[in-house]
Amino acid sequence: MSTPESTIRCPVCHMTKLNPTLFFSFQGVEQYFCSSQCLERFKAHPHLFVGDPQHGLSPKQNKQVVLKQRRIMLKKRISEDLKAVLEKSLRSLMGIKEIGFDQQVLFVSYDLLQVSLDTIEKVIEDNASQQNGTVLGKIKRSIIHYSEECELGNLAHLTKGGGYH
Repeated sequence: MSTPESTIRCPVCHMTKLNPTLFFSFQGVEQYFCSSQCLERFKAHPHLFVGDPQHGLSPKQNKQVVLKQRRIMLKKRISEDLKAVLEKSLRSLMGIKEIGFDQQVLFVSYDLLQVSLDTIEKVIEDNASQQNGTVLGKIKRSIIHYSEECELGNLAHLTKGGGYH
């Protein structure tokens, strides 16, 4: 009989409903995932989710959350139709905590261990272009993207005693 502790979970979001076709072998262990988003997140930064005997538990295994809040300015006022589409699409991403709108500003709060600003922006761009052509143009904030990647790299680089750089 399976106990809650022995239930196989997605290493990224900890969901128990896994897709048997989504797996990745890391350090000789097959990891199974609930979604392609979680699989890609894991592949990009596996040490955020899997620790090792020398350094201890990973940030995710330590139940760490890296909450980010972003204010994304769009070129035009966000229509009610676009709000509905964006809300649905963004909520389908793992790690999204809150979404809000104010005229042409989108406010989003998310767990960086589960989703990045880059992924969020791609969803916005895809949906906005389907709705209104070039409402957004390109929302590229490379400094924030670079900052997030550096932060993830530091978190994934485990040190003795379970600390991070």
